Amino acid sequence: MSRLQRLLAAVALVAAVPFSAHAQTRDVTGKVTMTGTGTPLPDITVGIVGQQVGVRTNERGEYRIRVPQGEVSLLARGLGYKRQTIRLAANENTANFTLEKDVLQLEGVTVTGAATTTDRRVAATAVATVNAAELNRVPARSLEGNLAGKVAGARISDNSGAPGGGAQIQIRGATSVLGQGDPLYVVDGVIISNAGISSGASAITRAGGTTGSNQDQVVNRLADLNPNDIENIEVLKSAAATAIYGSRATNGVVVITTKKGASGQTRWNVTQRVGTQQLMRSLGHRQYATLNDVLPWVDGPVGAAAAREVCTPNCTNYDWQGELYGRTDPSYETLLSASGGAGNTRYFASLNDRQESGIMINTGARRTGGRINLDQTINSKLTASMGLDVTRNFLQRGIGNNNNAGVSPTYTFGYTPAIVDLNRRLENGRYPIMPFDGGGAGTANPFEVLRAIQSDETVFRQAGNLRLNYSALSTARHSVQITSLMGFDRFQQEGVQYSPNFLQFEPADGFLGTAGQNNVSSLQTNSGLNAVWTWTPGSSWLTSLTTSVGGTYERQKQEVYRIRGRGLLPTRRTAAGAQDIATEDTRTEFRDQSYYINEQALFFDEKLALNAGFRADRSSANGDRERYYIFPKYSGSYRFVNPITDKIDEIKLRGAWGQSGNRPRYGDRDLLYADGGLIGGQGSLVSAGLIGNTAIRPEVMNELEFGFDASFLKSRLAFEFTRYQRKITDLLLTFPLAPSSGLGNQIINGGQLSVLGNEAVVSLIPIRKGKFEWASRIIYNANVQYTNDIPVPAFPVPGSFGAAYGRNRITANTRSTYIWSNAPLRLNPTTGARTVADTITYDSNPIHITTFNNDFTFGRFTVSALLDWRAGGAVSNMTNNLWDEGGNSRDFDAPAPARIIEATANQPGSADCGTRTLGACRAFTFNGGDTRPYMQNGSYVKLREITLNYDAPESWAKKVPGARSLRFNVSGRNLMMWTDYWGFDPEFNNFGNVNFNRFIDLAPFPPSRQFFLSVDLGF
Repeated sequence: MSRLQRLLAAVALVAAVPFSAHAQTRDVTGKVTMTGTGTPLPDITVGIVGQQVGVRTNERGEYRIRVPQGEVSLLARGLGYKRQTIRLAANENTANFTLEKDVLQLEGVTVTGAATTTDRRVAATAVATVNAAELNRVPARSLEGNLAGKVAGARISDNSGAPGGGAQIQIRGATSVLGQGDPLYVVDGVIISNAGISSGASAITRAGGTTGSNQDQVVNRLADLNPNDIENIEVLKSAAATAIYGSRATNGVVVITTKKGASGQTRWNVTQRVGTQQLMRSLGHRQYATLNDVLPWVDGPVGAAAAREVCTPNCTNYDWQGELYGRTDPSYETLLSASGGAGNTRYFASLNDRQESGIMINTGARRTGGRINLDQTINSKLTASMGLDVTRNFLQRGIGNNNNAGVSPTYTFGYTPAIVDLNRRLENGRYPIMPFDGGGAGTANPFEVLRAIQSDETVFRQAGNLRLNYSALSTARHSVQITSLMGFDRFQQEGVQYSPNFLQFEPADGFLGTAGQNNVSSLQTNSGLNAVWTWTPGSSWLTSLTTSVGGTYERQKQEVYRIRGRGLLPTRRTAAGAQDIATEDTRTEFRDQSYYINEQALFFDEKLALNAGFRADRSSANGDRERYYIFPKYSGSYRFVNPITDKIDEIKLRGAWGQSGNRPRYGDRDLLYADGGLIGGQGSLVSAGLIGNTAIRPEVMNELEFGFDASFLKSRLAFEFTRYQRKITDLLLTFPLAPSSGLGNQIINGGQLSVLGNEAVVSLIPIRKGKFEWASRIIYNANVQYTNDIPVPAFPVPGSFGAAYGRNRITANTRSTYIWSNAPLRLNPTTGARTVADTITYDSNPIHITTFNNDFTFGRFTVSALLDWRAGGAVSNMTNNLWDEGGNSRDFDAPAPARIIEATANQPGSADCGTRTLGACRAFTFNGGDTRPYMQNGSYVKLREITLNYDAPESWAKKVPGARSLRFNVSGRNLMMWTDYWGFDPEFNNFGNVNFNRFIDLAPFPPSRQFFLSVDLGF
């Protein structure tokens, strides 16, 4: 009998266990209302304490539940409210609840298994939850932006300012060198793709690769989700929490729950939003006064002639950045949703259309989609839930980041004096040529390039789920629930690139005109079967035992096809018939299977919680595809209720240990061949430069976590503290083979990374008086990351520009976040002189990231603000380097100190700059082999969100026929940033979503501040 067959047998056994049913039962009815107002609360769950299931209140707040004879404790809870427990005597049949709003979000449930949850107050691991109200205070370009600054332990940052998204979430540091670095995303139980795949902009920019590159301002697919459809998001961080997802959970799990319907008449909601955006931060530009000032900084006779023509002798300086990034066209968003239920059916449906204008010429994004969620009670034992989401996402993101063609504006502007009016149309319909060298192999007028090229990305996405729940047994003491879940996530991505042959930069590669087509097809499916048995013995010391068993099957398939053509015939916009054609055809497929067992136990009236379990995984990516790898977990917590004094509400001590994995990449197990080209007119195969390993296995993370949660003064003050220690072993690494073998490198497992970190959250209500309330939350994150040992020679992490501009390096017994770059730090003991060495210069990891969330409520008005403070963390500012090299940095002519880098106890100072100005001094120091002037402090304080909300009186709403509520909202995102950093934004990264080297700033699309006005009507 196979393991899967044994698992299914176990599920059937749990369902068939002959429990002694307590036939003596009674019905209890009641009502749930809000404290203070008496407003009925629909969709509140009422159940027996310790049981996983219960009943929901209707639109009038009413419920009916069957309970055993004798004393029984009932629990009422709902999202956004504090739970309440009522103990009923044997002869009582009515229980009315009044729930208080949970302002500090101390209540709720947290995921503990594929089909189980537990109350947050007894959770044995650190819990991070963001509800719908907090998530959607201010619109963001993608879901990551909505989460930024709101999750303890998560570092969330944009990769550029281009419209449509493109951001990364890293939870508790990097956990792999070569493997997957993103968290796992689960929507309503379905694992979805967050792939970031280039649509081929490098065909035009020639930044890297021929058909696509991770330097192409890539958008990851979380940008396709509509945040307004989300009810809440829970972030599972520790291995004890993520072990339920096995070998795909090392990087954390983001569990997204979408909105469901509530019983009662249909409630309609319409939101209309209009906004605008503007350049948040300009790099500025060197101001040239006369011809003599500018001539040393132009190359060749064309540039010199252009300078003499416009500087006669005084020069006019143009604000190219202000003109190119000066679009303030309105953005729009329309949201329509309906929610309700009748009889045995509940439903939620929504439509959305979001049009985002970019600040750059010819850029923007538009996401259109719809969702429907249905919940159906088929009979007294069987219920079904199903959901379907359909989205179209169209993006025009312009050009940014690195380039070798002279077309990336921020790159080009660094080398070209802004003394020519480039943004004007000539009589022939063209724009002036760029007379100066743009720093790449070619040069071009960005104003013409961005109006003439086509760089589009279109994504069609469909995701759905079906969950069946069968109540095999439901008695006073026992409950057996069997759940089956099936789901899929599918998207098709189309990228179109076109650069006409008349553009100035096109002849630089020897071909006139470029066209590219990029097609991606991705399909993910997953299914699971789970059985949960809950036993509530009614004992004074044992509250409940919950046993869950189950299994999953997952499949992910992706196909990428690209074609790029150079040398186009006139009027042709496709690669067919081009003089030079390059193609790419990539296919990957994973198949994963698992089973799990989990046990939750609550003792002493839910004061003591113990959890244990494991998940066993096997995957087609492993060397041994038949072997199951075991990922266990253990955790526990104890609550001290009102210890010492009633001023202390509760103190909970918790600890957890667990394992989770990171499966090998596609092909790591395979001994592959490569195309050897034509030999004698025949195709040939050669050994690949990187060969697989038939013994490859998942990376494994062992994590120990402990901490405490405490609340005081009747939940007006709360503290959370967590200390974690991660050890990641069996790393995926490349091992250099002996040259005599004729081979290059082989994938192996070995070595260890570790992360030590602290998380702290302080939640408080400093003022609550009359109609005024001030609620505040402070989130603190800090960690250090190490490479403990590796079985291969030390190596730089792939994906950088080498020692000249800095990169992370994997070296034993060293912090893995250190930046290694060129600096004159190697001491010659004989002469005392220092020579340039590739050595540690700075640490890219911030000292800490702290956010401040504040909500001020006065009557119908609410003001919310989110302030984000990052302390430390060096950034390789290659943008500053380009602008100094071209002589165009805004502070180029500023006075310079004698040395850019002053000597300290740890390292010597830089070379003496003599009489050079500041920009010239930085460039002089860099050209001498010292990168430190451009390894800059990435500290900042950013006003990430601010919003003013007004809930209008009902009399205002009634002026609109059929309306029941009216709300106005004015909000802003990224309104201000205080920093000494030279560039646009120290968050940005040229290489997109990567585990390491997340500190390279190279000519990005600049950030924008955004403003929104929203009107929300409820019917």
